[in-house]
Amino acid sequence: MKPPQNDDSIFSFLPEARDLRGWSARVDPDWDSDDLRELLISSREREGTVLLQQGRERVVRTRCEVGGVLRDVVVKTYRAPGKLREFFERGNKGSKALRAFAAAWILREKQIGTPEPVAVAERRDAKGHLLESRLVTAFVPALTNFRDELYRIYSENPDCGTLMSLMQKVADACRAMHDAGIVHRDLGNQNIALRKVNEEVQVLFIDLDRVRIFPAGTLTDAQRGRDLARLDLPSDLRRVFHSMYYMGYGPPGEFVVAEAKERGAFDRHSALRPWRHPIREWRVRREDRRAALAAAPGSAVPLGKELWIWDERSVQAIPAYMSRERRKFRSADNIFRIAKEFFLRGRRVWKNYGKIAESSFSEPVDFAGTLGMKLEATAETNWETQIAYLAELEDSARAKLPVLLRLYHHKGCPQWNFALEKARELRERGNAVAFALVQDRAAVRDAGSWREMVMLAVEKTHDFADFYEIGHATNRGKWGVWDFADYDKLLAPAIEAKRAFPKIRLTGPACIDFDLHSLPGLLSRVPAGTFSALSQHLYVDRRGAPENFQGKFDLVGKCAIHRAFAETYGFEESKIVVSETNWPLLGAGVYGPIDSPFVMFGPWETRPADPWATEPPRVSEEDYAKFMCRYLLLAIASGHVSRVYWWRLVHRGFGLVDDSNPGNPRPRPAFFALKNLLAQLAGARFERRVYDVPAGSFALEFSRADGSCFTLRWTRNSFPELA
Repeated sequence: MKPPQNDDSIFSFLPEARDLRGWSARVDPDWDSDDLRELLISSREREGTVLLQQGRERVVRTRCEVGGVLRDVVVKTYRAPGKLREFFERGNKGSKALRAFAAAWILREKQIGTPEPVAVAERRDAKGHLLESRLVTAFVPALTNFRDELYRIYSENPDCGTLMSLMQKVADACRAMHDAGIVHRDLGNQNIALRKVNEEVQVLFIDLDRVRIFPAGTLTDAQRGRDLARLDLPSDLRRVFHSMYYMGYGPPGEFVVAEAKERGAFDRHSALRPWRHPIREWRVRREDRRAALAAAPGSAVPLGKELWIWDERSVQAIPAYMSRERRKFRSADNIFRIAKEFFLRGRRVWKNYGKIAESSFSEPVDFAGTLGMKLEATAETNWETQIAYLAELEDSARAKLPVLLRLYHHKGCPQWNFALEKARELRERGNAVAFALVQDRAAVRDAGSWREMVMLAVEKTHDFADFYEIGHATNRGKWGVWDFADYDKLLAPAIEAKRAFPKIRLTGPACIDFDLHSLPGLLSRVPAGTFSALSQHLYVDRRGAPENFQGKFDLVGKCAIHRAFAETYGFEESKIVVSETNWPLLGAGVYGPIDSPFVMFGPWETRPADPWATEPPRVSEEDYAKFMCRYLLLAIASGHVSRVYWWRLVHRGFGLVDDSNPGNPRPRPAFFALKNLLAQLAGARFERRVYDVPAGSFALEFSRADGSCFTLRWTRNSFPELA
């Protein structure tokens, strides 16, 4: 067997090798000293040496004198490889220590983060077989790593902006390393070290002893994909990371295939580790059990369905996993419960729907108090700006608008109290105020904390609150409700509060979008008499205009089928409450609900000049205004909806007012359109729908108390206008 050999031409860019009492050593001239040379070749333990790692490689922190100054260094000593390992390594040039030194030298030359390479030494026998090698690098204080920082974010501060910033830093560094021709070959989260320098996160690659070095700029996409396969990220975050690596574009197919194949092989390799190293793995598991017993209750890293991440920019929770993994977190009982509900009540729901659909637009509807607005009551938002624009809308309506405020469980008592204080102020100015109680995954895990928020809200506002919506988007696992039984935990304190204050009104289950599969399963968990009304987040954004159909249902049909559920399940009020809706705006980026948490520009192969052009869910500001007005008219005039709350008044991604420049908010066309609509509908009552109109046109007739009448007419491409 031919052992690996040094080839000076391969490492010609490194300091020249010198002989030190049988060792071949290379030393950075800036670090060269007698003490460092002695450290390289001596096995003597120095005073103050700290053992960092023991195993096949021994790692210590110690000090050596350089230029009359004691400097901290890390020394990694490699034992002689076994015969089998040496056989498989026979094609490599140099030892692990030398290759790690060379890779670190290249990275430092290209200003890519890694601990500064100080020196390397190898000792071989007469036949060239490696006996021992040693690598010395500068000690870097206050290091953490990608794995630990991810776990800290997941556990302590599940903020999407913080997470995306960290991932972008690491993705940029990985790309720079690959562009330099370095393939790490053990790029796990723990080998991506991090440190803060002047509040900036710096990425440093460590454990470079498995690297392969290629000419800069020659790595293929497949090589890049294989090298990133060991990164441990939830599947949807991994998708985002790959797009970050490719500067916003989706990775090419060659990358995707190679990465998935290598990741699968590594997962299988890891699964077999207890069989390959049974004693070592038994010790590891024993230590893990001891650590778990010593840890505080609830201190485990939340992964899987326990992982919950909040995006302040788009004001929503984000999915950490792709749909295939998300399905695994769902309980099988969900399916049986849905099937049971359809079997027991499905025919009755459909029968009720038929009658309700036929009654659409058949009864007069007073529009007073039917159009509501959602405001954001948090310290991060400008409350005065929201109130100023609310007052402007109310001037047009000649009445106070109903308001819905969110209480966020994850924001804790400061936000709860802030929102409740603002609710009291709104009540004093004459607004009807309702509350949306928004859960996170911790609300399901910690029933006591969720109960604290619910009871605080009810105790402080029961004398004036319009209603309390229990839960938010409860049919979406990303909001923390994976099992229909989880909803029981959200309902329990609300039911307790209703016993204490019988006059309060509760609504729910606040499903989002048009999800007739989850709704009956959730309703099956709600005890009879709990909810006064059925409330839904009835978005139709992926269908464009509200008149467009989703299967058999346009907006009016969707309202009718939800009303049928309310009647079938015995709600006190048959009309539903649309507690949230809007359209995602074109160009909103990460502040819009569609592109959160990261804007991807499309497949690598196409790179469209206008990345928004092929995305139907997003609409222009003008279409947003048209669709909003028509949505409000159709939903209320249909007779199936008691109130629609618009989400929301001020927000840069989807609000009626754009606050991307806080000092100079910009009302969007939708704001002026709503002002106009409110002025037209002030004191008006819907009388009938006019069917004798050209195809593709809609017309609604209204009356006022003074006996005058007017008709609002529109087509699919226009605003409602006076006929």
